[in-house]
Amino acid sequence: MRLSILGLHSFIGSHLIHGLTQLGHRVSGTSRSENPLPAIAPRLEAYHSLQLGDPADPQWFQDCDAVIYLVHDHSRGAAERNINGIRSWYNTARNSGVPRHFFFTSYSAKPGSHSEYGAVKQELEHFFLSENQWAVRPGLVMGHEGLFTRMVDMVRKMPLVPLLDGGWGPVPLVMVERMAPAMDRLLRGTSPGAWNLHRPDLINMKDLLTLIRRLSGSRCRFLPVPSILPLVALRLVEALGGHFSVSADSIAAMRDYRHIKRTSHLSELGVTEPHLETVIASRIGNPE
Repeated sequence: MRLSILGLHSFIGSHLIHGLTQLGHRVSGTSRSENPLPAIAPRLEAYHSLQLGDPADPQWFQDCDAVIYLVHDHSRGAAERNINGIRSWYNTARNSGVPRHFFFTSYSAKPGSHSEYGAVKQELEHFFLSENQWAVRPGLVMGHEGLFTRMVDMVRKMPLVPLLDGGWGPVPLVMVERMAPAMDRLLRGTSPGAWNLHRPDLINMKDLLTLIRRLSGSRCRFLPVPSILPLVALRLVEALGGHFSVSADSIAAMRDYRHIKRTSHLSELGVTEPHLETVIASRIGNPE
């Protein structure tokens, strides 16, 4: 199939390019950069520099079988830019004759989301589903970058790690290497709708961090903390222009996780994952 990936340089996007081209798909796409990353350039049929808010050229989507939407501006106050930008690109691609559209949303997307990220994803998810298209909900993606890697680094390097709300909330996890096989199955004959890509066996945050601590040989201790405290503190710091490796919006999204339980569709797609301990050990043993 001929695919267009909007957001090639994203964490998931860079893995999808390698995986989907290996599976026989022809891929083109966009990112904000003037040129594609050298690691992915040889796999691309075409590349275009494109930023949210800029119009997409209808010619880019000619003879394209599907578009995958991975773009998200994480800047504070970018909600309207995200929503209007993605909808504009969808309309351009749809009017150019692209039949299938796969919007990557979030496990935390839900009505009444307390995070800006979750609220934006929920609104766009609703839009794509109302258009009879696909909403792809990955769990917390385990790779060598992103939020999961920051969690591993904290456990390995810090003597004391806050355990938000006692760590009882469920954490949906998925290996980044499973994104391409799952996407390939979705492209080859699934019905439109919401598809949840995460391990069927949920683990709570306390058990996950404890497992990371044991496998990494760390001696860090966990301090139970009401999540509202760091949330308020980070909101204040960010309002003053400060930044940390974990944002207030990330904590707000984690708080939303506690009230969501979705059925995994990985097995329905024929995609399986190794034992969780094996996955985490491989991530710890091969740091970026």
